[in-house]
Amino acid sequence: MASKGDYLSYVKDLEYESQSLYLECSSGSLVAGELKGLGTRRILVMSRARVLSHWNSADFLNKLEAEGFRIFTYVIRKDYADSTDINAALNQYMGYNCDTIVVFGTGDDISCAKMVSAMAVNGIKDPEQLQGFGKIKKDISVLCCVVMDKSPSVSSNSAEFTVDGTGRRIMSFSNYLIPQIAVIDTDIAMRTTTKDSIASALDTLAEAVGCCLIPEPRTTPSDRACAYDAVRLITDNLIRMKDDPDDSFLRKKIAVAGIYAGTASRNTGPHMAHLIYNALYSRTGRLFGGCYYLLMLQYLNSDYVTLREGLANLYADLVRDEIRPGAGKIQGALKPLYSSEAAAKAMIWLFEELYSEAVPERPSSLKLSPDDMSAVFDEVRKEAPLYGYDKIDEEMILSVLKGL
Repeated sequence: MASKGDYLSYVKDLEYESQSLYLECSSGSLVAGELKGLGTRRILVMSRARVLSHWNSADFLNKLEAEGFRIFTYVIRKDYADSTDINAALNQYMGYNCDTIVVFGTGDDISCAKMVSAMAVNGIKDPEQLQGFGKIKKDISVLCCVVMDKSPSVSSNSAEFTVDGTGRRIMSFSNYLIPQIAVIDTDIAMRTTTKDSIASALDTLAEAVGCCLIPEPRTTPSDRACAYDAVRLITDNLIRMKDDPDDSFLRKKIAVAGIYAGTASRNTGPHMAHLIYNALYSRTGRLFGGCYYLLMLQYLNSDYVTLREGLANLYADLVRDEIRPGAGKIQGALKPLYSSEAAAKAMIWLFEELYSEAVPERPSSLKLSPDDMSAVFDEVRKEAPLYGYDKIDEEMILSVLKGL
């Protein structure tokens, strides 16, 4: 049961404003019209230099400028969400008296933009002050996210970043952290490499699977439906995207899966695999793309007894008479199985085969030391009760870490 004052109690009565979603290419003019309606005048654009230099991004921004908005640019320096970029962008946002952020980027870039917006409106000087939940008291300024990968961040109520100097991975949660506008423009997103797109999709799949396996009352039927849709979209289309990386429609479908996964996670908060991943990130530094998915696979095997019924239900809903993961690309797939034991094991097998098909060269082992694993466990033990986990299985967590 969740204890008083934890995330599940906090999120119970939250209300979320609707989010505008643009799925077509060259939607700059439509977005400009909505920004006008929201009172936008001065925009800070956040992105990486290589993205801003592309003509599709320039075309989008030209349409904003044509509507009379003042445009200022912050070039994100690090390849991951970091407090240095957050603080520098905040100074620029405040210095130019901006009222809106438009971010072209990955989930990490979107997290940076969320933090800048929240800090500006709430008068926060240090992003670490917003760790946890319930710390953001006022709604963020207008935030428009043009998605470059498949991350759930575009629709989630969270932001995650690393603290420069200490390397700690911080999570912040609030109903105010959901961007008002989300744009999936595949002409712009095609700038993301196939390798990075696959890694992003796998990590989003890990998030969606985690949400599928969270038991009631930690989740609602609508949360579960969103999580299942995310799993369907990614497992049906990932290998197709790998084989045909220039197919923008496939990329769009997987990007939409990120929106479903982010929506599913709002009420559940971080599941156990997510907590382990963040603690591992804090201990070891930036991890390779797709590591979250590999950790999820280890978690499914290490906590199999607890997760068995959920995995069997997932298999029944997603597979049964057709082998969904890999969309027919996986050879020798198991025939439909109906007992809980067989169905659960088949579901794990399919997830493992999907990874093998998507990433033929498996990354090297992390080779964590006993001290590393002990530190990760201690961090999980400290954080987990805040998110409704009263029982922390040390043996299970260590088994996950040893498998990496």
